[in-house]
Amino acid sequence: MPTPQEGTELSGTPRLLSIGELAERTGVATTALRYYDELRLVRPATRSSGRRRYAESAVAEVGAILFFREVGFSLAEISSFLTAHDRRSRQEIVDRKLAELTQQQHRIEVAREALAHGQRCPAGDPMRCSRFWSIIDGQLRGLSLEESHARVH
Repeated sequence: MPTPQEGTELSGTPRLLSIGELAERTGVATTALRYYDELRLVRPATRSSGRRRYAESAVAEVGAILFFREVGFSLAEISSFLTAHDRRSRQEIVDRKLAELTQQQHRIEVAREALAHGQRCPAGDPMRCSRFWSIIDGQLRGLSLEESHARVH
């Protein structure tokens, strides 16, 4: 007796996944998949007796969402990227994200420097360190961490 090919039923029609099967195959909770549906990120192919049924392609769609989340995209940014109609629009979204990540990386480097100073501070305790308090004072006067740190050093 012939066996159905993976992803198809005996009738030759594509096999649809339940939300539980999609969750199992992607490692994403069913509650998140329902939320993705609300946001129109991953849509069921149909509903059967009120239950979502997904095409096999939904596995890759969820995989793309997971990838974009991992590299720092918000769900709104992912939606914009996925619904962009041309390469140029998608490139602009990527360019904005790269600029944002560069800024974040710089802020992290400044924060690391400030904390590293706290570890080796001659005062022995950051709460007794005059530089630490000068940075805080600068921030209270409206300077960024970077500006406050640069002013002290």
